[in-house]
Amino acid sequence: MYQTKHWSKIAMAGLVLLSVVACGKSRSVKISDSNVERATTPAKLPADLEKLWKNRQNEQDLRQALVGLEKFALENPQYSDVKVLLCRGNYLLSDGHLWLKLTGDADTDEKVKEESIQYYDAAVTWCEAALAMNPKFRDKVVKEKLEIEKALDALGPQDIDALYWRYASLAKWSRMVGFTTLLSNRSKFSAMINRAKEIEKAMGKEYFYSATLRYDAASNALSPTGDKKLADKLFEEAIAKHPNYFAVRVLYAESRLKGNEDKFKKQLEFVIKGKASSLPEIEADQIVEQRKAKKLLDEL
Repeated sequence: MYQTKHWSKIAMAGLVLLSVVACGKSRSVKISDSNVERATTPAKLPADLEKLWKNRQNEQDLRQALVGLEKFALENPQYSDVKVLLCRGNYLLSDGHLWLKLTGDADTDEKVKEESIQYYDAAVTWCEAALAMNPKFRDKVVKEKLEIEKALDALGPQDIDALYWRYASLAKWSRMVGFTTLLSNRSKFSAMINRAKEIEKAMGKEYFYSATLRYDAASNALSPTGDKKLADKLFEEAIAKHPNYFAVRVLYAESRLKGNEDKFKKQLEFVIKGKASSLPEIEADQIVEQRKAKKLLDEL
């Protein structure tokens, strides 16, 4: 299994394990004590690896890309952008390809969920490795032994990719593990998103198709105590800002519109009929969202 390779190679990289204690299931934060200086330019990936990543809408291409990216990252630890790709790739494998295999049958889905949990955890791990490229942050976590959420003030614009995708991956990992774990990690989610908002303000622009706005919408939609009317308002606002970003429409439909068949179908049919290439930098991810939309419609 590819996940076995993840852990064996990560162990070889000499990572420091810091125990995370929570009321729900715990995981280990993996922050390297290495002082490798972060590269100031993005990595130049081999052409074959670049092609696999570009075709990540295909599960087998993505799995091969993750193996190649991991090897590249371990051989070239100075590239934080490659670590972020590994975070996003593991996230996509679980949130996209494995999600599409869920049938609703508890016994059938159990193995898929177990694998999903492993890949979400791997995603968090690689984002933590990317965050550790910031020396001030690394010192706070490794030397001062602060929890990650207590060291977020050390992060800046160059860290927002790893920060946001760590949140997204940890949130999905927590939800997949169970409700108790999700509740125990809610303060971590808020801390990460609040720091992301502060960085957005410092940059003078929003991050990744209104990512923090989507968080506010989803947190209200999915929380038992959330403001559902506010969730709907924020989802609509996010859609208005980026109408061709499919993931927000799929999330809106899945989390809020199942009781309203017309609106449910409207959002998902827009995704299915839309052009994934309208956002060329994430075309592959858009294609996966189209498949998710079709699955939701077929299950209606």
